[in-house]
Amino acid sequence: MTTRPIPLLIALLLSASAGARAADSVPAAIASPAPEPRTGIGLDVGIGSALGELGVTLTESVGRVARLELGAGVGVSGYQLSFMPKIALGQPHDHFVAGVGLSVAFPDNAYIASGHPIWLNVDALGYEHRFDTGIAISSTVGFSGGLGGGRLCFPPDGCEEQFQEPVTHWWFPQARVGLAYWF
Repeated sequence: MTTRPIPLLIALLLSASAGARAADSVPAAIASPAPEPRTGIGLDVGIGSALGELGVTLTESVGRVARLELGAGVGVSGYQLSFMPKIALGQPHDHFVAGVGLSVAFPDNAYIASGHPIWLNVDALGYEHRFDTGIAISSTVGFSGGLGGGRLCFPPDGCEEQFQEPVTHWWFPQARVGLAYWF
């Protein structure tokens, strides 16, 4: 019985080549990165920020660099509702974040604030670090200013309604730090 070594060798080479291609394709599928989380829920503590002194946020990524943030909090001028479009530039774990938005206050103390003050909020310089677990820490500085809609007396000690000034007189630096979970 004679065996032909050339067809046998070709068959062995083809099967080895097919096995190598299959092995190469498996790591490529495993190595593909998971999609970046699109939704974040956070807790922020601040001074003069879009959420006041303490607030919660819901942030949705829209595309690669755009975000929309909705927030609710409490500050000197009362309860706050906030809407802020943002940009986030950088790598998946580290981002430069900036945004400009509006918030409206619902005063809870008539001696400090009246009407429904509307605030312009600028998060001029912000940084966010997101861990692999989805937890993120952030900090932002910027400024806030009154656009109208109400009156405010600051600082709150000794304020009476006749000493309240239009919120348009109030422009000040603001800062906030946050802890969020992205999923």
